[in-house]
Amino acid sequence: MALLFVAACGGNDSSHGDQYFQQKQYQKAVDAYTEYIEYNPEDFKAIYNRGRSYEELKEYPKALQDYQKAFKIDEKSENVLMSLGRYYFRDQNYKDAAFYFDKITQINNRNATAQYLKGRAYHKAGETDKAMRAYNSAIDADKKYGEAYLYRGALKIYLKKQSSGCKDIQTAQSMGVADAQAASEKYCK
Repeated sequence: MALLFVAACGGNDSSHGDQYFQQKQYQKAVDAYTEYIEYNPEDFKAIYNRGRSYEELKEYPKALQDYQKAFKIDEKSENVLMSLGRYYFRDQNYKDAAFYFDKITQINNRNATAQYLKGRAYHKAGETDKAMRAYNSAIDADKKYGEAYLYRGALKIYLKKQSSGCKDIQTAQSMGVADAQAASEKYCK
């Protein structure tokens, strides 16, 4: 009898929330995950996915709360770390963003996206040496990571390495990176 009550009130899995999320019905996803979490307060996946739903609704403080809860359950989840890093980057807290992206690279140093985003965070924070190392690592992990070439090129130009910077920007341009052409026209004529 108790099992039927839980199933009727909270469901026995979080798939309803997943379905709503896939259909881009984010408020319904939040509601479904919240109902499920009420009866399964330690379900990592549901908590994280509710955070993603809040993020899609641009309810960033609520998303952060769920990401922090998920982080307490699994401190090595690359998805959670990525979401936390992106939250702090969007909030222009580049030091904390770099911290979470760096945690990903400690777990998986071949994660080119985490390396690139760590570079962007360091770049925005004015830590050029760390930014350059991160961009280099992103490119080492994925030779076709055009955005890493673009921002490494921009950083090189800032560091008065015009020729090398323009080469990176042209590489990004050849890969179809949207902002590379404008950067090339501005800095590499």
